[in-house]
Amino acid sequence: MAKDKPYYPLSPIASIETLAKALGVVPGLLKDLAEDASNSYTKFDIVTKNGKERTVYDPKYELKRLQKRINSRLFEKVIYPEYLQGGIKDPDNTRDYVENCKLHAGSKFLISLDIKNFYDNIREASVSSIFKHFFKFPDDVSVLLTKLVTLNGHVPQGACTSSYVANLVFHNSEYSLVSKLKSRGLVYTRLLDDVTISSSTLLTQDVATDLIKDVAAVFRKHNLRLNNSKTKVERSDDLAAEYKVTGLWVSHGQPKLKKDERRYIRQLVYICEQEYQKSPFDESYHELWNRVSGKVAIVTRLKHVEAADLRGRLSKILPLYDTTKRSQILFEAQKLLRKHTSTHTRMGVINAYHKIIHAIGILTRTDRVLARALRRQLKAKFSDLPLKSKVWE
Repeated sequence: MAKDKPYYPLSPIASIETLAKALGVVPGLLKDLAEDASNSYTKFDIVTKNGKERTVYDPKYELKRLQKRINSRLFEKVIYPEYLQGGIKDPDNTRDYVENCKLHAGSKFLISLDIKNFYDNIREASVSSIFKHFFKFPDDVSVLLTKLVTLNGHVPQGACTSSYVANLVFHNSEYSLVSKLKSRGLVYTRLLDDVTISSSTLLTQDVATDLIKDVAAVFRKHNLRLNNSKTKVERSDDLAAEYKVTGLWVSHGQPKLKKDERRYIRQLVYICEQEYQKSPFDESYHELWNRVSGKVAIVTRLKHVEAADLRGRLSKILPLYDTTKRSQILFEAQKLLRKHTSTHTRMGVINAYHKIIHAIGILTRTDRVLARALRRQLKAKFSDLPLKSKVWE
């Protein structure tokens, strides 16, 4: 096995009947869901951080449960190389934007690339190739699995299987590119549609252009294109350069936030303190505090010196619930307590339970006695509540 190549260590699934058994469903249901996949999604639009609208497809319950099993019983069994950093469940090695940045921290030269409309442009033929040539499954199994993880001929953004498909779409060519770059002392990573190449030494523009062409050629085999407007070539000694990888500054040995970004987060904490004085009960304050807390969590993870102080300040201005919200929590808890035990495996009930337990945690700040009583009753009533992962399984 090539070190830089994804690897599936199990025996291929030889038939649809064996696949159905592996996924814990009867063959007929498996085929029905595959044939009706186009009617098994809820479509909605979300607004991204940069203000653009993006269409997302959320699988309905039966298909989602099956896709989660495809993840846990097929995709999560794959051994993924280090250069693949996004959307992978890996208990031994965290893979996310921070870990991705660490691989490029302290470099001297940076090339940042973006695959244009990545998910929409991953077509059935590329997905089928994953099951047929990477997993070594026979044609009928590959066709059926392809139908289960695609929608109208492409990979739907929002399906839980899509990030794994995205990681394996270049299974037969990306590793060769990575090996070639590594032999030249270059580091390559891909966090889904974000590609980064870094060098410990400065490169010429001509070399950088050739590297970009090499990467583009790999993607072009799957009819995927680079988003040229997002291509960046930067030197660490250029003071005007952002020199960031997936949002974090990597000019030094560890990923960091720049001074102006940390200053902005301090300002957000100050704004939280001012808003707390006005009303710690407003829903808008709860949203603000949660957003700022997430920013401070990044400061903490990156081990900036001001992290402890910022977290301490936030802990003194925690969001609170007023009497109206207290009454609502009491009503919702009592309604949940009336649920029959036969409903405890329903996802809606499980979600409602976790939601009310979270709300009770906040209620503890203003009414500890009631909060403790409600939590005790709910814990006793729902002692048999399964984990979400077990329900999907």
